[in-house]
Amino acid sequence: MQQIINFLIKYRNLLLYLFLMVAAVVFTVQSHDYHRNTTIHSSGNITGSILLTKNSFYDYFKLQDQNEKLNQENASLRMRLLEISDTLLGNETTFIFPDSIPYKIFPARVIKNDYYKPDNYITLDIGTDQGIEIDMGVISSTGIVGVIDHSSNKFSRVISILNSQISLNAQIKGTATIGSLKWAGNDPYRMSLEDVPRLARVTRGDTIITGRQSTMFPPDILIGVIKDAQLVENGSRYKINVELFNDMTNLDYVNVIKNRDIMALKAIDTLGTNE
Repeated sequence: MQQIINFLIKYRNLLLYLFLMVAAVVFTVQSHDYHRNTTIHSSGNITGSILLTKNSFYDYFKLQDQNEKLNQENASLRMRLLEISDTLLGNETTFIFPDSIPYKIFPARVIKNDYYKPDNYITLDIGTDQGIEIDMGVISSTGIVGVIDHSSNKFSRVISILNSQISLNAQIKGTATIGSLKWAGNDPYRMSLEDVPRLARVTRGDTIITGRQSTMFPPDILIGVIKDAQLVENGSRYKINVELFNDMTNLDYVNVIKNRDIMALKAIDTLGTNE
């Protein structure tokens, strides 16, 4: 104890200087919008860089698993290509996305992934420098992941589907039945499809996909499978328990999807709202 007191006495001037300097910086940042925004932006880039370095270190020890996943995805894509090549695209080497398809895909790596909170977010290693904007959908090789809600020049934040604040348009495959996909905030492997009409055909084992009304995701992206359903709201609607195809606790590489027609679609959707 005496050594601590002696240390404080010996370096009291230095400690007082450091305290006053930190206090001055804090007050300056809090009282000026420019300094506060600059500090937030810089700290975001620093945090992102640290997370990127940490994940690069861990990725070195997971190369075998990553190669296996990439091989599985390549095999799946090759099978789909062979299935459609005879009728749509001719020889498989001519497989390209024409201008008529309004989607552009950006590959990205997950450097931070939360899944244990009521409202979870994901950080990606690409940002506005690569063309990333808010409201872009994010998917993996096995299903949907979330929606971009913030982007700096090098990094982007994703609202995970495991977030109580998000509601997505989803559809029962093979039908025209749509509903709102929501997360209850507890099980990272399951979500709920709500607002499904009572007269809809709901069968255990049916597949849930992205609906055609979504502006952030292409239609028919896999989401999960129906485990069970129950009537709610005095029997007028179904609440469907959906088991996700995507393992949201184990995300490495994802794709960010840009819908080139999103602004035109939003303009149509808002017609008449200001009348």
